[in-house]
Amino acid sequence: MSEQHQLLSTRQAATLLGVSVRTIQLWVEQGLLSAWKTPGGHRRIVQESLLGLLHKRQRLHPLTHVLCVNVDADFFKLLEVLCQQWHFPVELQQARNAVDALLMMGEKKPQLVLMTADQQGIDMPLLQQELTQHQMKLALLSVEDPQPMLAIEVIWLRLPFEPLQFKTALQQLLFARLQQAN
Repeated sequence: MSEQHQLLSTRQAATLLGVSVRTIQLWVEQGLLSAWKTPGGHRRIVQESLLGLLHKRQRLHPLTHVLCVNVDADFFKLLEVLCQQWHFPVELQQARNAVDALLMMGEKKPQLVLMTADQQGIDMPLLQQELTQHQMKLALLSVEDPQPMLAIEVIWLRLPFEPLQFKTALQQLLFARLQQAN
């Protein structure tokens, strides 16, 4: 993600949070949001600090739900620690297999389904159709290059796992969710 995409104007931040521009300015002055001023005197809000503030404000209601399917417990714990370190308003759930994942999806619709690309017994075209119909994104962990045969947009995450790649994908998802909410 380029530097310019990691910054927001006070107006953009205010719109995303549903507050006034003056409130954003006050939060910057109070140190609740990280920002800097352009040579013209305009504030630029750091996206990560906005997500951190959201995390504090929405502890009971995460902005995004991520369902991790058939990933080992250590990897799931790593994802939890990373999301906490980044202060992202995300709830992670773990499904042991595809059947558990389907049951969990019925209870709480995730915005992102994360799984390895080589899952056995999964009908990928059917999965893609269902995810598209229910407006969910798919993230696949893979040691190989992305597969162009998939019909939907897939977030490809390389193995060995690169936390910054996951962070960027999750930030984009969070900001898309924020924009949908407004």
